[in-house]
Amino acid sequence: MMKKLKGMRVILLALVAVLISAFTTLNDFHTSTTKVEFNPGSTSMTFSSKFVTEDLIKAIGVGIENEAIFNTAVERYLRSNFIVKINENRVNYNYAQAQTSPKATRLYFEVPNVSNVSTIEIRNAMLVNEFADQQNFINFNVNNKRESIVTKKGSESGKVKF
Repeated sequence: MMKKLKGMRVILLALVAVLISAFTTLNDFHTSTTKVEFNPGSTSMTFSSKFVTEDLIKAIGVGIENEAIFNTAVERYLRSNFIVKINENRVNYNYAQAQTSPKATRLYFEVPNVSNVSTIEIRNAMLVNEFADQQNFINFNVNNKRESIVTKKGSESGKVKF
């Protein structure tokens, strides 16, 4: 009887370990969201991107303890991995800041002097080299029209027409 209980305990522990391992793998999903807004009458296009802080730290190699150093590293990484074209022309954007918490980091930036938008193309390669399953969701609200694209490794760019 004792051997049966011991055997059952081993099987139960193995089953629990497998379930915990499977659950952990299922929750290891890497995403970011970016909101792009431009309204008629406005002169700038605004961007706000949200990332898991731990993922962003891994990508840039700098922690959030020193805000100035973190912002500098984030801006450098953003400029290398996030490119915007409006009406087929690459545009520069002004990085404003990162707003961080232990769980999430939001990046704020804008393209100034925008007057007319018919197409937007974005190359968003943020975190795709760090995480093979990274997906970057980009939601547009431009001229009161909504569009969305998703970028990922091997498909880092997307284009929408308005």
